[in-house]
Amino acid sequence: MPETQQPTAVQSIPAPAARSFQLARIVTEVSAPAVLVGMLLLLQPLLSPGVTWLQGIVAAGFTVGLPFLGILWLKRRGSVTDHHIGVRSQRAPILAATALSLGIGVLVLILLDAPAVLFGEIGGVFIGLVLCMAANLVWKLSVHSAVAAYIGLALLAPVPVVGPALALMLASVTGWSRVKLGDHTPTQVMAGHLAGCAAFAAALLLP
Repeated sequence: MPETQQPTAVQSIPAPAARSFQLARIVTEVSAPAVLVGMLLLLQPLLSPGVTWLQGIVAAGFTVGLPFLGILWLKRRGSVTDHHIGVRSQRAPILAATALSLGIGVLVLILLDAPAVLFGEIGGVFIGLVLCMAANLVWKLSVHSAVAAYIGLALLAPVPVVGPALALMLASVTGWSRVKLGDHTPTQVMAGHLAGCAAFAAALLLP
């Protein structure tokens, strides 16, 4: 009698569900905080007068580049579960180290005579970082959603005609991906969106 092939876990998932799960994974990676914040800072030479490419690269490097490399190192050592820091208790030390790296980057940018507008962008990111760190001390707020809301308002909303719709789409699709993957609840996603909007509103008060 020929052997009967047992269905694998992937085979047992209906094709449409498997495709939507794969799409959610792609969206989560593309809209990761390091990607979106890095994009915001690297684009500053094109968006803000007086910001040089060196200054933009330094800002992105210290704000997201070095912290992300640190996360990958910790993951390799087994100190964190994954590069998205899915375990809430692991998040506060990572976010605190990110804030320290950001502060060192600010000092370097002062030496590079960076314009105030770049410090304003970094300040907004820092405010969002503090809000997310405070929330994650007691509850698993979605950092993906917070960053997506902030970047949507900062980069997309100013685009004429379609900007607000694009900003809403970025926040919504990112939030959907986090819920679809089971990493967050809808409430945690909405709280992230509110944190991102609050950080952006506070950043408007900066120089």
